[in-house]
Amino acid sequence: MPRRRSLVAVVMLASCLALPAGARAAGGTLLDGLGAGVSAYGGWAAWTHEDPAATATELMLRSPAGVVAPAPVPAGRGSFEVRLGPRAGGGVAAVYRRCSDPAHLRGCSIYELAVGVAGAAERPLAIPGGGSDTDPAIWKNRVAFVRPRGGSHRHPDGVYVWTIGSRSSPRPATLEASRGGREAGGERWPKGLTGEVTALTIGPRQLAYVTSVANGSFGETTLWYEPIGGRPELIDQETSGAGNVCAPAFLSPVTAGGWLYAYLHACDPSGDPGRDRLTRYAHGEAQRARYVFAAHGDDALGSVVPDGAGVDWDDEGVRRIASVSWQRIPLPVAQTFCTRADPFC
Repeated sequence: MPRRRSLVAVVMLASCLALPAGARAAGGTLLDGLGAGVSAYGGWAAWTHEDPAATATELMLRSPAGVVAPAPVPAGRGSFEVRLGPRAGGGVAAVYRRCSDPAHLRGCSIYELAVGVAGAAERPLAIPGGGSDTDPAIWKNRVAFVRPRGGSHRHPDGVYVWTIGSRSSPRPATLEASRGGREAGGERWPKGLTGEVTALTIGPRQLAYVTSVANGSFGETTLWYEPIGGRPELIDQETSGAGNVCAPAFLSPVTAGGWLYAYLHACDPSGDPGRDRLTRYAHGEAQRARYVFAAHGDDALGSVVPDGAGVDWDDEGVRRIASVSWQRIPLPVAQTFCTRADPFC
């Protein structure tokens, strides 16, 4: 099936993977040494505080004034996977999950909190259709979320968009599937595989999400852009093999100011953190942040997100830099280890 590339052609010449000249080493201001999974919008930031000595986790907020404090919600089990976005009536909303079995993503429901509103309390979002709903993102009166089913071709994950308050069951977005081609080494890649949906965001009229697929020691992580109700467009893709120091992944996609942002945690076989990159994509253009966010190539990063002129990320705690500069890079070229140039083998 042909793909449109109306947003931007896809990902990156090898020469662009090297550390940009003048970039700084990872560091920044530490906001929470036990924080992970940061999101930002409208001057606010939110994340999960994971204290190994505690029996529960806390949802944390940083205000536009820089005050860090627990959100006015009950403690949780496991990561909140919180995302911030605009509320329908103005202001900022947080959406997050609560699971009865967070380790296996079972019994998960989505909650919403009006951020920074005195006396506001969380409310569950009663999404019709059933299922365990996770990885939410919000844009005004719309919520995007994932119903995980293991990421196999028989039971693929589903990406859904629901209008808050609607009684109609949401319909799944269109996900691309593998075609069953051969790898360069001759091994056949399974047909009909969509992969696990590992990250998701929503904007005024579009989704962006990440799928990850594996076949033996080989894998692909792929960043997609999809107009709501439209077809997915391939934006960026990274392949991996047994030599990688960890599993490469695109992290924390965000739409902001006409750009699509995403962070590639490359897990380069050399362990070089400078091979990672925070990239923003727009029509016919791509730019890379001139900053190294990982201290080591195999760091357990989970999110790197724009926050005004700065960036928030989690590397041994939630960190922030107040500003970052950008350099234009050649339009990316999708990596593939197959004998034909498909986003999936």
